[in-house]
Amino acid sequence: MRRALEVMALLLLAGCGANREGDDVQPMAATEPVTVVAENRRSDDVVVSLVRDGIRQRLGLVAAQTKGDFKIPWSQVSNSTRVRLIATPIAGRRSFVSDQLILRPGSEVTVSLTQALGQSLLRVY
Repeated sequence: MRRALEVMALLLLAGCGANREGDDVQPMAATEPVTVVAENRRSDDVVVSLVRDGIRQRLGLVAAQTKGDFKIPWSQVSNSTRVRLIATPIAGRRSFVSDQLILRPGSEVTVSLTQALGQSLLRVY
């Protein structure tokens, strides 16, 4: 009886290992940077910043009616518990502040900034 159970367990394990359908899929490396894409649909320039645990880091300036791409090394955000994006118009007082972001290696954050900043759209992939 015990021998029969051992044979059945081996057959089950062999059957599970035989499915090699997804071998060509590579997992994302834990060092892939996070990409921030800022689409500025406004008529003025905007400064895009990343806030990590309360510390603000300027990513760059996005001119009016253009798009900016920023790469953030995963090591800079991997241990942060609170990450947000802030977009501040050069000549304005109000800023767009995102909700907390949940990121992983290789994430892409896209923010579409509209003339009315409160109607801006944020997507995380």
